[in-house]
Amino acid sequence: MSMRRRIALFLAALALATWPAAGPAAASWRDDLGTLKVGFVAGDNPTYETARLEKFRWHLQYSLAVPVELFPARNYEALIEAQSTGRIQYGVLSSLAYLALNQRCDCAEPLAQPTTVDHARGFRALLVTKSDGPIATLADARNTRLAVGAADSLSGRRAPLAGLAAEGIDPESYFVRILETDDSEAALTALAKDEADIATAWSSATDPLSAAIGSGPFARLASNGTLSPSTLRVVWQSELIPFGPHAVRKDIPDEAKVALLRALTEMQTAAPEAYDAIERGYPGGFVAADPALYEKLAALLNVAPAKR
Repeated sequence: MSMRRRIALFLAALALATWPAAGPAAASWRDDLGTLKVGFVAGDNPTYETARLEKFRWHLQYSLAVPVELFPARNYEALIEAQSTGRIQYGVLSSLAYLALNQRCDCAEPLAQPTTVDHARGFRALLVTKSDGPIATLADARNTRLAVGAADSLSGRRAPLAGLAAEGIDPESYFVRILETDDSEAALTALAKDEADIATAWSSATDPLSAAIGSGPFARLASNGTLSPSTLRVVWQSELIPFGPHAVRKDIPDEAKVALLRALTEMQTAAPEAYDAIERGYPGGFVAADPALYEKLAALLNVAPAKR
């Protein structure tokens, strides 16, 4: 046995020995839960990603006083399959992945979600145009050129096109051309170069047309001189689209959900390195997830949950 393995086993045993003594009720839900298996997308380097999340795993294990194992999935499809079949009880999901899981099994619930430095819990998808141009409303956008993001992009394509459909607009017939780009930054660049008349974008800032932190692609394009947000006009914006949740299966004990939520919402303060390991792109900390936000997103995208 390697020295690293021996140290890991010693630390795990030490943590188990120092967990607060639990009464019969506490022991019961921990016995029912057993080992908490936490799934996440690791891509093509599961060994590295698993090691990178060790501080997160350790903090959950210490906080819940149950063994915690990490389950690296190659992609969201594999992660959804693992959680829907009960191989894992906890998944770190994107918003779209959570909707897909809910559509497959209706077996999970959003527990917590990360926030931005300004404590925003989501973003708004936008359709923007140049403020000195003729487009002031969606009605003015007929027979113009629309630049969109990648086909699987929630902010760059799926949400804006769903929003247009909700307004009774068929994008294929409404716009003279739909220019496909890699992302919202590329779509806005096409707008700046007059290759498009309207473009998809997103922002989690209070003032979406700003170069402030949280203004998404606007800040980056303003910093390199490609496009100033002050030259733009918003002609449509979605309701708040929540960031991806940490979701748990509905059938785990309620006491485990309470303990998990407490551990997550206190993590940024109690164990900042553990928080940064799992959500380094969202420095605002965890908050309790609002299921209504995911339900509204599902309604916008016409994603129905699985029938019970």
